Amino acid sequence: MKKSLFLSIILILTVISSHAQESSISEFDLYGCWVLEKNTRPSNSIIVYKSCEDVAHENVKFGSKISLLAFNESEYQSTAPNVCFTTFMEKGTWEYDENTRIVSLYSGHEWLKKFKKLDPEEYASWGSPEKFKILKFKVISIENNQLTVEIIPKYYGKIAIEDFSE
Repeated sequence: MKKSLFLSIILILTVISSHAQESSISEFDLYGCWVLEKNTRPSNSIIVYKSCEDVAHENVKFGSKISLLAFNESEYQSTAPNVCFTTFMEKGTWEYDENTRIVSLYSGHEWLKKFKKLDPEEYASWGSPEKFKILKFKVISIENNQLTVEIIPKYYGKIAIEDFSE
């Protein structure tokens, strides 16, 4: 009797612990500031973002900072086209699909609204975009203030384009 009770308890604990390891990642879990650390890259498509507070400024990879904020707002580090090695934070939006664990960051929505009003014909010739995708990744795990993701490359035609996080 004691053996069967003991084995039942072990079985129940095993089932509970296996489900805890596969817990879902919510949008709320992703909120925060994330950066890449210099000289750390496990593979070509898998990268590890770390919490901004956990990486010293001098160890942050240039142009890698992203902030995922409430109400699907985001900020990401961008470089100025006319000034070498100057970065600034740009505003954007983001979406998270809990089922697929895919995060998509977008930019240009404010600029495109203005462009649509100023030149509707030219805007229509672009295919009437509402936003531009700047980064897309699949969340693999989030633990110890580290966000491990698989980068989904952008394609233009048949050519994969490198992301700013590379």
